[in-house]
Amino acid sequence: MNKILKLVLYKLRNGEYFQFMSDFKSLLLALTPAAIHSEAEFADFDTALTRLDDELRVDQGSVLTEELQIIDLDRDNAWRAIDMRINATLLCTIPEEMEAAKRLRRVFDLYDDVRRMTYNEETASLTNLVGDLTKPVNAGFVTTCSLDTWVTRLNDLNVAFKAKQNERDTELANKNSGNAKVVRLEMDPLYELMVERVNALVSLNMQTPEMEDFVKELNQKIKTLEITLATREGRKDSGEEEPPAPEVS
Repeated sequence: MNKILKLVLYKLRNGEYFQFMSDFKSLLLALTPAAIHSEAEFADFDTALTRLDDELRVDQGSVLTEELQIIDLDRDNAWRAIDMRINATLLCTIPEEMEAAKRLRRVFDLYDDVRRMTYNEETASLTNLVGDLTKPVNAGFVTTCSLDTWVTRLNDLNVAFKAKQNERDTELANKNSGNAKVVRLEMDPLYELMVERVNALVSLNMQTPEMEDFVKELNQKIKTLEITLATREGRKDSGEEEPPAPEVS
């Protein structure tokens, strides 16, 4: 029984995300939302997809948007690196370092996963997180876990993101600019819910031949995106520059 594969949506660039969701919509229309008992969810999804299209068309009017997305990804990765270092230190068996990691984990967990937040929410959360990590009560723990440079880097990226966002917003001051990330955060749970319903029907052996075709075609698109993401990560690890992302028309 083939189920729909998992796709890490937040790693997709806006253009990739929009194209994938458009393909998902087309495939689901052919199957019909009623077939997976998701007429209401699909209606909300379709409305959000139209809004995302509008947002991306506005964003493309700014040459700074791609730069903003790159800095956002960098600060996400810096946050994740610190998160992983804390987890690794918890397992190091050196009592002093393990205790420091425990203290930092409590601070870190206060702010949840910032990568899933809107731009403004993430900027505010990272500002507060860095502020907490650099307080005298925690600074020693940061040093013990060898995180001083990484915390400084996270702060620098967050400050750079805010500056770039302000620059972009000034450029778009006379346009009806919105926030594509906000719309994506609305669409993600709708997509995930419809995927869960398809997979549930498959688990119960209630899939139709048409549903099997739907799953097969969608999984092929997911596999193609996974290759794109893996290639991008490979370039990033090697230091090779990536080609510019295509625009959404």
